[in-house]
Amino acid sequence: METKLLFCLFFITKFNVIKSSDGNEKFSVAFQWNFINYTWESPEALEEAKSSGHYVPGEDVIAGIKIYKDVIYLALPRVKKSASVTLASIPMKAAKENPLLSPYPSWDMNCKESCETIQNVLSMEIDKEGIMWVLDARRVDNNTKCPPRIILLDLNKNGIVVQNFVVPDELCPHNNGCFLNDIVVDGDFAYMSDTTKVDSGIFVYNRKLNQAWKFRDETMHGDPSAEIFTAQGVVKKGLEHINGIALSPNCGGNRTFYYMPQSSFNIFSISTAVLKNPNLAKGNVAIYITNHGRKKGQSGGMVCDNKNYIYYGVLPLDSVYKWDTSKPVEDSTLVEQNSEIIKWPDSFSFDLDGNMFLITNSILFFSKTELNINEINFRIIKLHTGTKSYFYC
Repeated sequence: METKLLFCLFFITKFNVIKSSDGNEKFSVAFQWNFINYTWESPEALEEAKSSGHYVPGEDVIAGIKIYKDVIYLALPRVKKSASVTLASIPMKAAKENPLLSPYPSWDMNCKESCETIQNVLSMEIDKEGIMWVLDARRVDNNTKCPPRIILLDLNKNGIVVQNFVVPDELCPHNNGCFLNDIVVDGDFAYMSDTTKVDSGIFVYNRKLNQAWKFRDETMHGDPSAEIFTAQGVVKKGLEHINGIALSPNCGGNRTFYYMPQSSFNIFSISTAVLKNPNLAKGNVAIYITNHGRKKGQSGGMVCDNKNYIYYGVLPLDSVYKWDTSKPVEDSTLVEQNSEIIKWPDSFSFDLDGNMFLITNSILFFSKTELNINEINFRIIKLHTGTKSYFYC
């Protein structure tokens, strides 16, 4: 009886809503991995991949997350040449410890040998109609010779390609580090953070016209005073440009697009009415930009819910903050600081049950040395917010 009671208490603590002593809800671990592995077509296929070097345990990394119809979709940028898959999925009811990922939409579409397949994904978005807007546009290394693309997949039709836009070289240089980083969707429009070092800015794509343009401003560049910080005991150096973005909820009328460089302490915004007009991209954009104030540290990603609250991570503090966008950023409240499970908080997503999900990982160590596959390196953590994504009002 005592053993059964202890098990029940453990289950409640781990998988239900976690609250601290002050009554505020905290993050709980939904899934965690020591290293990433897949639903291989056969045991022989796995052994062949290992022997050929096409799969090395510990050399795949999860960086992006989106949720649709009880399925979690994950982006796995090919930071290392051995990375086997760049877009995958798991059911929401998958095992909590080291669940196997299924390549999405198939193994064939994750093949690196053809420019007709998906090459290198860091981020994606899924609209209310089940169209996944995939940013196959991370070209900061030599792991693919294919041009960067925006690919639209219909999740309700087994992930068939419904649109394929090759990013123009003059907007994002193919052979000079083109790096479309994050994406939000507004009807037929998508707004992206273009982190390309030689030409950063806000990249806009119109699906209906199948055209793109870019806005550029110094607020989209990194701030040298925020260039260096320490996270997870690792000193991060290098000037990083526009990264985290968010879009206000779909409540009719013009919406607000928020953005922040990683090397920055500030959050800025611009109206979508401006972004939708390609002619305005040619002029002085600064007159349309608002500086909302100063954060407590550098950030990667952020997300807006349907109540106009923005959640963002603070990388050097292993923490997540919540900002009421009707107030200055300085009035943001701490959601949780946790050096054990909130490591490099970057990619967010909502389900339809009032839960927000967040990818945290050991990517700083990943980029500098080999991961210790005997410890937990990747987590999806969950927070009950009682809200939905910005697609709703």
